[in-house]
Amino acid sequence: MTSARCSFFPMGILVVFLAVATGQETAPSAKPIQPCCGTHAYEVDGVEVSLMSVERVNPNEITVRWRYQNTTASPKNIGASFHGMGSSEAFSLVWDAYVADPIAKVKYPILKDSQGTPVASRHGGRKVVALAAKAAMTVWAKFQVPASVGKMSVYLPGTEPFENVTATAGGNPQ
Repeated sequence: MTSARCSFFPMGILVVFLAVATGQETAPSAKPIQPCCGTHAYEVDGVEVSLMSVERVNPNEITVRWRYQNTTASPKNIGASFHGMGSSEAFSLVWDAYVADPIAKVKYPILKDSQGTPVASRHGGRKVVALAAKAAMTVWAKFQVPASVGKMSVYLPGTEPFENVTATAGGNPQ
């Protein structure tokens, strides 16, 4: 066993050395995730909201992901306009989000579990979230939206709606 390990060890060093010397990566780098449906200004100057994906996870449920991006060189506070309090403050960035069927004029709020807790991402225990300079934060929420809904509008707190969105199984709207 020991001789086998010793014979592989120099080979591994050679592979790493050649990769570094030629400027090649030993593993493929991850591509940055791009917004699926656009980016809008947030209610806080210097912060943008991008709709990252709208994925149909089953015939009557979708998962929506969005990202807050601080484009400035100084920290920004987001979530301050949230009107809730107590345990709901941990959901201040998602609490007021909803999906609407513009044809049937039906609003679909965030799904809640049997205790009334949103099926969504949560952040610390306070409603205000400090977003560091040039930092981004992605959040998500689940909505009960029937399969019969084709194009929909996604309403996220603090920004204009993302309209004419189609949920797909792959997470990227058409």
